[in-house]
Amino acid sequence: HKPYLLPAFSAMRRPAAVEESELDSDSDLEIDARVWRLRRSKALVQAWNGPPSTVRHKDLYAAAKALSKGSCSYWIPAFAKPSSVLQRFALDVFHFHCRRLGWSSKLKALGDAAGAELWAQRRSGRETQERRGMNWHFDKDEDLLDECDLVVHPLIGTATYFTDAGAPLMIFNQPTLEMGPDGPKRDEPRLRRDSAGEIFVVFPRRNLHVSFNGDLLHGVPGSLEEVPGERLALLVNVWVHHRPVGLKPLGTNGKGTPATCNAGPPMRFRKRKCPDTGKELKLHLGQWQLNGLRIPNLSGSPLWRLSSSAFRL
Repeated sequence: HKPYLLPAFSAMRRPAAVEESELDSDSDLEIDARVWRLRRSKALVQAWNGPPSTVRHKDLYAAAKALSKGSCSYWIPAFAKPSSVLQRFALDVFHFHCRRLGWSSKLKALGDAAGAELWAQRRSGRETQERRGMNWHFDKDEDLLDECDLVVHPLIGTATYFTDAGAPLMIFNQPTLEMGPDGPKRDEPRLRRDSAGEIFVVFPRRNLHVSFNGDLLHGVPGSLEEVPGERLALLVNVWVHHRPVGLKPLGTNGKGTPATCNAGPPMRFRKRKCPDTGKELKLHLGQWQLNGLRIPNLSGSPLWRLSSSAFRL
C-alpha cells in the first residue's frame, strides 16, 4: 500500500491542463500502487436501458453536443457539489457504479483520488467511414503514460448514447496488457490460451448506457456501421485510488451529497459464435495486430456477445 514515488515533475513536460497549484514543480508525484490491483467486476460488460441519472434527456443532449465541440476531458471529484447538468450526470454515473461494485464506503478515505472523468464524443454521418469510427485502445491516464511510461487504467469505463445511429462499440475480453512490477506493460498485450476470446458489441441506441471493466481493449469500427447518421455519446470513466494527471478540473471536492439513482436491471446480450470463414476484421494497436476475427450478421439486436477461438496476436 506504499505510494509509488515518481521522479520530480520539474524535469518533464507539464501537461497543459494541470494547474500550477495542483502539481508543484519541486514535488514528487505519488502513485498509489493499489490502483494496479483493483478487483474488477466479474461481469466484464453490462448495459442498461437508460442511464442512472435524474438529469432530463433533453438537457443532457444539449450539454453533450456543446461539450463535443471541444477536445478536453474533465475531472469531477467524487464529492463535488454539482453546479451544472454535466457535473450532476457524471456524479450520478460515478456513484451508481461505485454502489453496485461495493466502493461507496471506501470513497471518503480516498480523498482526491476518486472521481469521474468526463468527455463527449460526436461523429457526423457526413464524415468518411473511417472518421466515423474510433481507434482501438485501452483507457488509461494518457499524460502519465507520456511523461513516466506508466499505465494506469480506470476502474470502469461507461458510455451513454443519445442517438440510434453510428458504428458500434466493440469491447474485448482479451488481449489484456501483461502486468509487471510497475503496472501493466504498455507494449506487451497477452492472449490467454485457457479461455476463448469474447467480443461485446454495442450498437448506439437512444438512452442506452453501457459499462465495461477499465482495463479492456475497445474501439469503434466504422466499417460495421448499420445506420448512418449522428453518433453522440457522453463518456464517464470511474477512477479510484488515482486521479489522472492531465485532466481539467470541473468542480472541487467538498460536501456534495451523492444522489441515489438507479438504472433498473441490466439488459441481456444475445450470444453468437464467430464464423470460421468470411471477411476478417483486423485490429491494429501500435506495433501489434489481432487477427482471426470474423463477424457474423448482427441485425436484430443492439447488444451482442460473440465468442471466437481463432484469435491470433
